[in-house]
Amino acid sequence: MSRRFRAEQFTDSGWSSGTREKKARFTNALIRFIDNDCPEEAFTTALYDGLSTHGYFGFIAHYDRHGFYTAQLSTPERRARFLDSLLRACERDAHTDRPDLWSDVKHALLQHHANENTPASS
Repeated sequence: MSRRFRAEQFTDSGWSSGTREKKARFTNALIRFIDNDCPEEAFTTALYDGLSTHGYFGFIAHYDRHGFYTAQLSTPERRARFLDSLLRACERDAHTDRPDLWSDVKHALLQHHANENTPASS
């Protein structure tokens, strides 16, 4: 089971779309979504907004949530490209102190990815 991120681990972005609580909900929802292999029925408006607008990950909106899902997540190859792009966006900004660009969320996502991909000790 994935670690749950809490609101106090984030900083308000200065915008209503980036409160500490919304950032925590988004981070936890995105991790669950990815860990469950990106099922279309779980791709919510909040995830779409966070990835295409509020989160500053560099993804274009594709006009709506369904277009975004089709273009970015609808096949295993597209999911792999999406995850690669997501991690690159996180690596680009995670080290900055820019809560307005969701650097704290990006740091949390990289931390989760590193923990999930670290071999267990024998």
